[in-house]
Amino acid sequence: MSKPNDKKTMIKLCPETPLLSLPNENNSFNPALLNMSKIKVVKKELQHRYRRHRILAFLQGLYSCHWKRYQWREIEIGACCCLRGEQIFFTFLLLTFCISFVFLYMWLEAKNDYGGFDAFVFQFTKQWFYWSFFLVIIASIMFTYVLLLMMIGLCLLTEGQQPHLHWSNKIGILLVLSICIFGMVAVTLFYEEKWKAAELSLQMTAPYLHIFGICLMVAFSWPMGLYFAKLNGAALVEKKQRQSGNVKDSRKIKRIRAIQFISLISFLVVLLIIYTIPLGISSPCIRENKTLARKPTFIGHRGAPMLAPENTQMSFEKAIEHGATGLETDVTLSYDGVPFLMHDYTLRRTTNIHEIMPTSSHLPSSMFTWQTLETLNSGQWFFKAQPFKFMEPLTKEDELKAKNQSVMKLSNFLRLANRENKLVIFDLYRPPKKHPYRDKWIIRVLEVILNEVGMKSHLVLWLPGQFRADVQMMAPDFKQVLGTKLPLSELLRMKINGLNLAYKDIDSKDIKEFEKYGIFTNIYVINEPWLYSLAWCAGVHSVTTNTIHILKKIKRPFFFMTPKEYMLKWLLLDFISAIVIVLVFFYHWWREKGWYELLVKKKSPVFPMSGVTDVEENTEEIQNQDENNENQEEIPVSPSPSDEKNPGDFWESLLEMKSKNLKMTRSLSTESVIGSNDEDMPGNTFPTSINKDQVKGSAEEEVLGISHCIGEDKGDIIENEDDQKTNAINKIF
Repeated sequence: MSKPNDKKTMIKLCPETPLLSLPNENNSFNPALLNMSKIKVVKKELQHRYRRHRILAFLQGLYSCHWKRYQWREIEIGACCCLRGEQIFFTFLLLTFCISFVFLYMWLEAKNDYGGFDAFVFQFTKQWFYWSFFLVIIASIMFTYVLLLMMIGLCLLTEGQQPHLHWSNKIGILLVLSICIFGMVAVTLFYEEKWKAAELSLQMTAPYLHIFGICLMVAFSWPMGLYFAKLNGAALVEKKQRQSGNVKDSRKIKRIRAIQFISLISFLVVLLIIYTIPLGISSPCIRENKTLARKPTFIGHRGAPMLAPENTQMSFEKAIEHGATGLETDVTLSYDGVPFLMHDYTLRRTTNIHEIMPTSSHLPSSMFTWQTLETLNSGQWFFKAQPFKFMEPLTKEDELKAKNQSVMKLSNFLRLANRENKLVIFDLYRPPKKHPYRDKWIIRVLEVILNEVGMKSHLVLWLPGQFRADVQMMAPDFKQVLGTKLPLSELLRMKINGLNLAYKDIDSKDIKEFEKYGIFTNIYVINEPWLYSLAWCAGVHSVTTNTIHILKKIKRPFFFMTPKEYMLKWLLLDFISAIVIVLVFFYHWWREKGWYELLVKKKSPVFPMSGVTDVEENTEEIQNQDENNENQEEIPVSPSPSDEKNPGDFWESLLEMKSKNLKMTRSLSTESVIGSNDEDMPGNTFPTSINKDQVKGSAEEEVLGISHCIGEDKGDIIENEDDQKTNAINKIF
């Protein structure tokens, strides 16, 4: 049997196309009748679905290490989403997500105490390291890892894929959960202040966490809406099959509707809770402008320890330079009775004692004489340890000055404050046993203040609680400051002038009540702008800080807003988010409806034609048409006068190939319209013999991707439907 001489003049068409309706004129195929705009839409949809498989492969690989498509398992509609073991581990995944989020939030909001925590760890390790910053990085990595796994799992569920967590990810989840629990317990036992910082931060960040929660629900509405739409379409399919008698199990539809109802109600309940959270939010920074107190003044905590070595002359000068109204320090007595400034129990952290006297570096600082103490350097450690992570660089002059700082005497500190007219407040440490001044340490300090320096009494904020009544008799003009919160009646009885409280004790109601009776409130140690803003909104009078150079730049409290502004933002955000969520659900319902209608009605896709609309063929009509086509030898397709080829020869070759149980490659003109067909059904056959001049360079061929027939090549014979899809979609590009 002769074959066409010019193979490029033939157009590939699959002889087994059960759901195809081609435009024709007088039983001749005419590509000019094709509606190109409709074909482009169908091609775009097909392209989208093939790209989705690549994304699913990537997600399955990360989550389950299943990179091959045959390893995937789809969720049966109405059945459980995954195996029982996977359900347990997904529960662990959600639990780990919540705990890791709390752990990360606690460390982020505890930034105010990073320096104190690192100094606390230094007492045990004897090595300075940014442990706080390191733990923040670890917590961030763990939270990000768990968050990605949870998002991938939810995406697989919404795409109808059974999640199968790989064993390595299961070990990772259990490891993250164990580390977070251990970290929380350790912080609770040894450094509880970090929990207080996180608790206080909620007063500031609660309105913005509410906004974040709404944004998160809006983002989650996308996969939720997709899942809801798929369940709805599956229920319609089952209902139609039940009506036709193809399905006997009527409970499946009820299960689908039950899952649909439970998932939607759960989503709406969580959304409603987030919407109503502002009713329980109480923040001191949500107030009217006229009720905002004056800006708190600053007391330099050991001077300005981020600009110079702590408790040195240079540090206090820097604090005064940046506008401090008071200076805070720590006082202890040398072995020969000289009061000097030192915070730590030993000299190891802030001096070079380990270089000069390495065998004595573990001794208490008060067991050294002043003659030894004044020879120590108190500045070089500042550059070696760099006690704060983000320190501003010093000028060469300041750097040289800082490196030559020494241990400072109390008398020199008081003279500086007296000269600059600055308040002073200090902690006074009692010397250890066998110290000559163990029982006379307060008397010795009072002698320095009153006799040696002649300090102005109204500038002294007397904080030590021991022998307070005796101090009041000896120095009645000192302002008595208490370090703990007591009932108002007790404070008045003790003639207390002020309170020096930790930031965890901030309470705007108590502060206002104390202020009425002339009792001021100082809060320590405030380093972060958000915490300073909270103290400002609460009505605090002054704060002790390490970051005076940063806090002085704040002109208005962070997160401050009036009740009307917050109410407007709250309602507007709720309204906009509700509209977006409704639109997302409607979009998924509308998008999935068309595909499920094809399954419900068992319609074939309409091949678009120019000037012809609503052309549909059901399966019965196609089968009848197939029977008629079997009696026809060939259908000519607009032969050209110049075409001398015999179309009958090509038709006979196609029949011969079919008799050998071989499948020819589908033309993209069929594949781009109907997608894939997993059943081998006899369909219309359209032998073609279009002239090369008629086809070459036509817009229809370019859009459809119609390639010229090379029927006898083995490369065109594809034996499974997935390969046919891949071959067809590749011809588009």
